[in-house]
Amino acid sequence: MQKLQDEKLLRKIFFIFLMVQPVLDCYLLYTDEIINIFHFSPTTIIRMLIIAFLFVLIFFNKKNFKNLKIIGIYGGFIIAYILAHHFISSGIDNSGYKTFSYSIVTELLYMVRMLLPIAVIMITYKLKPTKEDIIKLFLIVSAITSGIIIVLNFLNVACASYGGGFIKASFFEWFFNKEYTPYDLASKGWFNSANQISGLMFILFPICLYSLCEKITKSRIIITIMVLLSMIMLGTRVASYGWILIMGMMIVLYLFYSFIFKTNKFEWKKFGLILLILALGLVLMIKAPIVNTGTNYSDEDEKKMKSLKSGKDLEEKLKYSGTHPSYYKEIYPYKDHKEFWIYVVEKVSPEKRVGNRNSQNLITNDIGKTYENVSTSLFGLGYSRFINAYLYLEKDFVVHYYTIGIFGIILLLCPYILIAGYFMFQKIKKKKFILFDIIILATLILPLCISYFSGHIIDELIISLYLGFIAGYLLYDSRKEIENGQS
Repeated sequence: MQKLQDEKLLRKIFFIFLMVQPVLDCYLLYTDEIINIFHFSPTTIIRMLIIAFLFVLIFFNKKNFKNLKIIGIYGGFIIAYILAHHFISSGIDNSGYKTFSYSIVTELLYMVRMLLPIAVIMITYKLKPTKEDIIKLFLIVSAITSGIIIVLNFLNVACASYGGGFIKASFFEWFFNKEYTPYDLASKGWFNSANQISGLMFILFPICLYSLCEKITKSRIIITIMVLLSMIMLGTRVASYGWILIMGMMIVLYLFYSFIFKTNKFEWKKFGLILLILALGLVLMIKAPIVNTGTNYSDEDEKKMKSLKSGKDLEEKLKYSGTHPSYYKEIYPYKDHKEFWIYVVEKVSPEKRVGNRNSQNLITNDIGKTYENVSTSLFGLGYSRFINAYLYLEKDFVVHYYTIGIFGIILLLCPYILIAGYFMFQKIKKKKFILFDIIILATLILPLCISYFSGHIIDELIISLYLGFIAGYLLYDSRKEIENGQS
């Protein structure tokens, strides 16, 4: 047992675990057949077991026994919250909306999933990673993730980013074949979701670029270009345009720290390399398969819709509203929610009505009004209800307000924001805000920001485990003088 509690061994296990996350996110482990057997992906079980194993070995020993008091207090709040959340969410009368059903198993598993990154924060804090550990880890993860996307694309066996199935042509066809649409070409390797991997790239790409500012090596150049290419291959707007945002941020920060703060030595070789990578990306963007998920809604559709009577011809009117039929026929049937759909076609502008995200937003708001009271606002309506109703809004934090409530957001999501704020405060206070500090801070803040626009990011383990790791590092780095003084 004492050998298992050796810090070096635990660090090795932990870092290997974080390195192989892209392998665990293979789409084959998320198929309906697998989910129906386990009620969730078996990768969640693997992650739960390994994190629990590390957590117990690190904290349940004499050396770290004093930390159990803080863990106990937080754990007490979590248990109290989960019990209140369960009784409030399960007690909702959903007789008017039968698919809006509650499942205690799904709910508990979701809570565990949200708690795993919090455990990772604590584990990381105690294992005391260094700056070199961060760079090495994320370069390896970058090589694995982008390698999967690029190799499968080149072999023309990659999963399509949108619409299911596989791509119809590889990267080489982008430049010579005009018959394929972005939907046919955008690829996500073997990953379950292009959106989530796009969010992951907002963690990986800044670290890759920073590594070049620190030291130029062949491996770092290759990995950085691989990540850039894989972001363009994904075809999501977040990834396809996000890399430009990240490179712009990196260039500005490098110049700022070189000429204003003067904490970095400006080197033309490094700066020129970043500009060359930027130029390469812009050339590839000319033929990049960027998918526009908007609908082809025209003024003619709007005129046709307005010419029909809402009451008598509601279904016909909805056909021209820019709303996918699944929303008004299956997810939120117009026969059961007639007043809502009349309001949508008569009062809501096309900008706020057309497209799946707008439909999700409108329906979610209506459900919120139907069931909202003080208790549901504080503790949420339940994740399982929205998942069972096929209505999980693609706006993180907003959807969490409905699913886990204000207290859930405070306990499960605010730790990231609080740690980021604490890290900034400590660095400004000590006047030691170096370039790496602001880059690593950006890898935590950027995914949180894009999660509001992209959705399904901060509660997916392929991203949240890395966010937990970064938050744990920021917390340790903010307090390492105190920790070293105590040890």
